[in-house]
Amino acid sequence: MRLLLFLFFLFWASVAQAIVISQQEKELYAAYFFAPERPPTTLGYIFTNFGPGSINYLERVDIVLDRDGKVAGVFLVYTPTDGFRRHVFLKDITGWMFQEVRPNAKGKRVIIRVITSDELNRLN
Repeated sequence: MRLLLFLFFLFWASVAQAIVISQQEKELYAAYFFAPERPPTTLGYIFTNFGPGSINYLERVDIVLDRDGKVAGVFLVYTPTDGFRRHVFLKDITGWMFQEVRPNAKGKRVIIRVITSDELNRLN
């Protein structure tokens, strides 16, 4: 009986919960994501630089935490002018910068979430 309870505890403890830790919407003017030894936009179809001209493409930013609570990366959801929605996970991210809209300036409402790594399996 003890062995059965111990095995159940091991199974239960190894299952991580997929949760959204926090979420808010911000009116952004620009958002930039930095990776080591790589310019903000390396490939033409993966954006890591959402300046004033391209902030309208950005829909959601997920800051992903691993099981130890450290930043594992950033998950971006955006739709550029070609109409294809993209879900991109940037693993080697070293930082980011969000530039909020000044009064009377035009910006874009973007959802910013802090999530666990297990939440990445749910594409929304």
